[in-house]
Amino acid sequence: MLSLIFLPIIHFILVQISTTITFDNGVSAFWPSAGVYVAGILRLGWSFLPAIICSELLVNSWLYTSVYESNHSLLIIIAVTSISTLDTGIIYILKKKFIGAKDFYDTSTNIFKFLLIVSGESFITSHIAISLFATTKNIPWSDYQISWLSWWLPLPLDILLITPAILVWTQLPKKQKPLPAGWRVELFLMLLIIGLIIQISFGSGYAIEYTLLPILIWSAFRFRLRETSLLTLLITVVAIFRTTQGAGSFFRSETLESLILLQSFIGVFALTALVLSSTIQEHWWAEFRLKQANENLEERVRQRTLELQNILVELKLTQAQIIQSEKMSSLGQLVAGVAHEINNPVNFIYGNISCLREYSESLLKMIDVYQKNCELNNYENHEIKDIKADIDLNFLIEDLPKLINSIELGTERIRDIVVSLRNFSRMDEAEFKTVNIHDGIESTLLILQHRLKVNGDKPEITVIRDYGDLPLVECYPGQLNQVLMNIIVNAIDAIEENHLHLSSIARQEKSYTIKVTTNLIEKKWIEIILSDNGTGIEENIKNQIFDPFFTTKEIGKGTGMGMAISYQIITEKHRGKLEFNSQVGAGTDFIIKIPIRQ
Repeated sequence: MLSLIFLPIIHFILVQISTTITFDNGVSAFWPSAGVYVAGILRLGWSFLPAIICSELLVNSWLYTSVYESNHSLLIIIAVTSISTLDTGIIYILKKKFIGAKDFYDTSTNIFKFLLIVSGESFITSHIAISLFATTKNIPWSDYQISWLSWWLPLPLDILLITPAILVWTQLPKKQKPLPAGWRVELFLMLLIIGLIIQISFGSGYAIEYTLLPILIWSAFRFRLRETSLLTLLITVVAIFRTTQGAGSFFRSETLESLILLQSFIGVFALTALVLSSTIQEHWWAEFRLKQANENLEERVRQRTLELQNILVELKLTQAQIIQSEKMSSLGQLVAGVAHEINNPVNFIYGNISCLREYSESLLKMIDVYQKNCELNNYENHEIKDIKADIDLNFLIEDLPKLINSIELGTERIRDIVVSLRNFSRMDEAEFKTVNIHDGIESTLLILQHRLKVNGDKPEITVIRDYGDLPLVECYPGQLNQVLMNIIVNAIDAIEENHLHLSSIARQEKSYTIKVTTNLIEKKWIEIILSDNGTGIEENIKNQIFDPFFTTKEIGKGTGMGMAISYQIITEKHRGKLEFNSQVGAGTDFIIKIPIRQ
């Protein structure tokens, strides 16, 4: 809609300019409206055609009735309007057919195709137009050649000059070659040199117009088509204006000769600017795409490398888990077998202790009665006296009950160990079981009891139990025991390491503890807190604690898989949380949270 309003105004202004820039015989060397029409239809499509028709009708009505008094003016107006509209429409159709939807100035090949389309199409329509003017006696047939050349030559060149400039300045933003640093200074220098050459060539009469070509090449290499097209347009308009004024080496006494020289200058400059700019843009775009492809390739390689590294870590983690599972399964079977083998004789011993106590009490009772009878009768055999003295009967009578009690306590201790071994041996079970969490904790502590006692340079560690009232919990008992063991072993290692760095006096004053706290959270979760007062964890490695193969222990003393497997068991197998708080020199708290029901 706006084109119907503004295009007639623009066309009228351009026609006014064209009619003032003419040779002495009225031949115009510049028809920019054709370039505007083609740019408009290439940018907006067929919707732009009504605006062209409206512009041509209005301006031609004024031009061929007021400016030029033409014979058969109505016919001329309709014919010129039709030819101008036809020119634009045919160029649009041929451009879409042979070049496609993309801009013709993007590649040098398409530029030459477009020039061929415009030149060939206007060659035919210009003959039709001039034939009509001659037939209606608006021009004599003797002026046919000069009239046809003045119509045909400017048309394709003006389109090649005007159309790209409009299209490139109205296109949507896209990736282009960036402007050079200090481009304003370069542009100023170009304009200064252009002004100087124009003054010398068209002002002083020296034939150096083509020395402007290196400036145009400079612009094409340093700037984009936007800037180069404006410089080309500036040079061309000045050349046309000065030549029609009779200045410069292009002006000749024969209008036809002047026209050919001028249009050849315009053609060379317009074509050079377009081809160079498009070639440089193509080269830059190819480099940009190559760079982008390399970056994409590097990114893909980086991603693939990262994926492969993650896969490798996962494979190693899985392998370590399988090995660990096999070890624990074998250990579980071994422990279960040992517990079973120990349990039978222990039960035999424990079951006979009561009989042993009863028999010993009976014998002691009989000995007591015998001694009393001997004392009453004042009789005691010498052989019996000797035996009593040898065996220290009084001590034996006093110590035998104690000995039986000690055997009973030891047997109960063995039975407790067997129960703990049985509990711990369940780590090869692959199904959820409803268990008492405290039993698993106690079993783990019992297995590690030997490491909690004083042994050479290793300190005694006191275990503090702060158990809450917990319900039975659904879990993998063996795997949970494995997590507890990993954390408690790490706590013991941290305490032993801290102990080694203390002086002998500080060691005597220092007491070490591992505190086990259990809580019920919101009746849905249980919480196990394992606290130690060891060395603590350095701030710079806190983010790596649960990473596979990360360890702070010496080579051969740790695989770096314990905490990674523990984290996976809690978070993935039990859908829980494994967190920690640590302060260097103060100790570490590991917090295990798992749901009561899975």
